[in-house]
Amino acid sequence: MKSKIDKETQSKFDQGVVESIWSENGELSYVIKDGLDVEEYAMIIKEVLESEKEIAHDFAGKVTDESGTASAKFEYKSGWFLEGLAGGEIE
Repeated sequence: MKSKIDKETQSKFDQGVVESIWSENGELSYVIKDGLDVEEYAMIIKEVLESEKEIAHDFAGKVTDESGTASAKFEYKSGWFLEGLAGGEIE
């Protein structure tokens, strides 16, 4: 079940993200266009991922610009366990 995010946030995500990369260790990182604020995009990416609810485990992600000169981290929280409790699915 997806949560809604506003169109502006989704548009920024779509326009700014160049690629997503899964490491061999299972860590997710994103590359964004140079000139964009990596801290802002860390929050945008976290919000988009959490609204999609496609990843079932919590993890720390990283956002880097294309030139590799700036980076920021974010903490993804799946919410899957708590969602099950709230919905009465888990006793």
